This record gives sequence, structure tokens and C-alpha cells, in this order.
Amino acid sequence: MEILDTYWFTDTTGCIGIVKVLDKWDGIKYYIGRAGGYDSAYDAEQIAGWGSSFPTEAGDKIFGE
Repeated sequence: MEILDTYWFTDTTGCIGIVKVLDKWDGIKYYIGRAGGYDSAYDAEQIAGWGSSFPTEAGDKIFGE
């Protein structure tokens, strides 16, 4: 799975990230999850690996597809 892009939402309690990935079998997929907010690359990997799936149509709109 290759991380293509990220989109972050932050407030005083932490970060929420949406990660756009290219899956070898399924193509473009999106995942959403809470992030630590200290290392964006690490956070993106964690969300891509363990985050909740995010609707493709919504992800396409957020990332301008």
C-alpha cells in the first residue's frame, strides 16, 4: 500500500487525518483516524494501516479528484 496524500484536521485536543492510498489490488482507497500530531509520516502510516475506511466519493471530493 502506497500513501499518496494526506489531509489533516487539528484542534486543541489532537489531529484527525484522512489518508489517500494506492492499494495494489483495490486501487485508490481512503482511511480516517486519530493521529498523535508529532510526526505526520508516522501518523499517516498508522492511519493507513489501522484507520477506518472512508467513503471513496467523499475522499475524492476532499482531495479534489
